[in-house]
Amino acid sequence: MITTPDYNNCIVNFSNSILKYYGLKPGHPTMTAVDRTLSKNYKNVVVIILDGLGMDAINHHLQPDDFLRKNLKAGITSVFPSSTTPGLTSFETAQMPIEHGWLGETMFFRQEYKIVNCFDNTLKDSSEPAGFFYLADYYLPNEKLDEMLAKIGRVQVNRISPMGKNPFAKIDSITARVKRVCQSKWKSFTFAYCDEPFCTMRSKGAYHPDNTQLIKILNEKMEVLCNSLSDTVVLITSTHGISDVENIMLSKDSEIAEMLQFPISMESRAVSFYVKPECKDSFRQKFEAKYGSDFILYSKEDIENKKLFGNGEPNKNITGIGDFIAVATSDKAFIWDENSPSKICACGGLTDKEVRVPLIIIEKEGENTLAFERRK
Repeated sequence: MITTPDYNNCIVNFSNSILKYYGLKPGHPTMTAVDRTLSKNYKNVVVIILDGLGMDAINHHLQPDDFLRKNLKAGITSVFPSSTTPGLTSFETAQMPIEHGWLGETMFFRQEYKIVNCFDNTLKDSSEPAGFFYLADYYLPNEKLDEMLAKIGRVQVNRISPMGKNPFAKIDSITARVKRVCQSKWKSFTFAYCDEPFCTMRSKGAYHPDNTQLIKILNEKMEVLCNSLSDTVVLITSTHGISDVENIMLSKDSEIAEMLQFPISMESRAVSFYVKPECKDSFRQKFEAKYGSDFILYSKEDIENKKLFGNGEPNKNITGIGDFIAVATSDKAFIWDENSPSKICACGGLTDKEVRVPLIIIEKEGENTLAFERRK
């Protein structure tokens, strides 16, 4: 059974609620639960992304009375692919993947004829720089929530992340910064991204005991942070969940590999294929005969008709979709060759473990005028 994104109840709808609250025009339907909470007009609005903390991880690693789980308001969905690059970009831009164009960890940029890691700007399965400038930023530029809100000047805006300017990598640094911002006298919006528990999970497996310990630590740190705040709402979600996987090295399948123009790209569980023109008719038949029990193969036309990358105007510079995309529905993941990192865990597929993410809301009342106005 597959789980597809609900593009009326996903992380993009969540971030469109942020736009609406601050007086900007949402490009997509907003999320009722978030709208209702924000309407209480808290002094501080804090959004925290705990990458990889899907609903499956919450239910497996936390007890019902643990802080994050007992403040869980609903299960929502990620986008497609259900992975960090498209998920984080979708949340931060309030756009669907089809609109912003950051479709996967690696993408084929036809403008440069290169397969590039979008965040690192390195060539696929390599540390070699893809160019003198960041190709994804150049060809697929976007404006993020913090930049949009900074322009209107109504609140103090903060972005806390291990990526970009002034990186904050550790959870203690992130929570300390959030606390400091919220204790100022100004109304504020803070977006914080933490790459845990995903970084640990993908190196040890989704259900490793070390992950239980880590997620309990994250749970405790979120509780301590929230209990130190007043007149603040903290909204927590994730860009995706995660699944344990078994790798398939596709370059060793000469029958399939010889049909391709380039190595595979996008994600290990949402794989883009550029097929040689003379092989397009036979590719589907041969692929499905070998891998059809573990992957659904969509043509480019199927993807467009099903709006798998979401609704909206396609980015004019969008690239990387290829002729076919194979999407995992079991525990399999494709890697290309010996240079490709082997996967213990992966994301991007259409399983419930990967697609469903939490909506956690913690409201901390204050004693100032804004809180008084809410109680009237």
